[in-house]
Amino acid sequence: MKCHYDVLGVPKDATNDDLKKSYRKLALKWHPDKNQDNVEECTIQFRLVQQAYDVLSDPHERAWYDKHREAILQGGLGHGGEYEDKSLNVYAYFNSSCYSGCGDDENGFYAVYGKVFKTIAEEDYPYMDSKESDWEMPNFGNSQSSYEDTVHSFYAYWESYSTAKSYVWVEKYDTREAPHRRVRRLMEGENKKLRDTAKKQRNEEVRELVSYVRKRDERVKANKKRLEERAEQVKKMAQEQKLRHKQQMKKYVSVAGF
Repeated sequence: MKCHYDVLGVPKDATNDDLKKSYRKLALKWHPDKNQDNVEECTIQFRLVQQAYDVLSDPHERAWYDKHREAILQGGLGHGGEYEDKSLNVYAYFNSSCYSGCGDDENGFYAVYGKVFKTIAEEDYPYMDSKESDWEMPNFGNSQSSYEDTVHSFYAYWESYSTAKSYVWVEKYDTREAPHRRVRRLMEGENKKLRDTAKKQRNEEVRELVSYVRKRDERVKANKKRLEERAEQVKKMAQEQKLRHKQQMKKYVSVAGF
């Protein structure tokens, strides 16, 4: 996996103008239509350029990428201590190279991310209480899923994701070894801080992934376009109605002789 800055050939403090200039130059260079004799390789390179610019040109995504760049490039974060966290490394999915196209085939966008969120849900399931366990998390669906019936409910849930895991395994102190109550309370306090930090990190990771996926979801884009077209239509109808009302008032005034 190559760094987005390296793909665009710009430094990490590059300005928006620098990014745009480099993107346009490289997009022209690697565009498949301009390289009919080497379409396959150019398509791959063109996609990498698009992906890099897509992330770095967005202030929020760029800040996230800068903060976790090393982890993303390595495909996940390392974990210290004796316990090995088996949770899914979501950092490997902040990259369009993890899927191929936006179809429903095995390696397509919807199949890959559908499996990702299903895995996260399954990891949380054992830690839910009986009431929560009976409730099924919204499904990611496929390319043909209805926005109203599937897509909206999926993002409504996952954008406010909160892990059900206890994270007791990150605790540093065994409170049973405390010599007296005061020390035990201090140990408990430190252990709680470690658990809360781990939970916060996991929630942040998953929510950022949800944001990353939502921005690239063709179903979301299509719904946004529909809403914009509908708003434009309503605006046009309101203007026409206003014009008719104005004409009627003018006609009334003329007939009444005011």
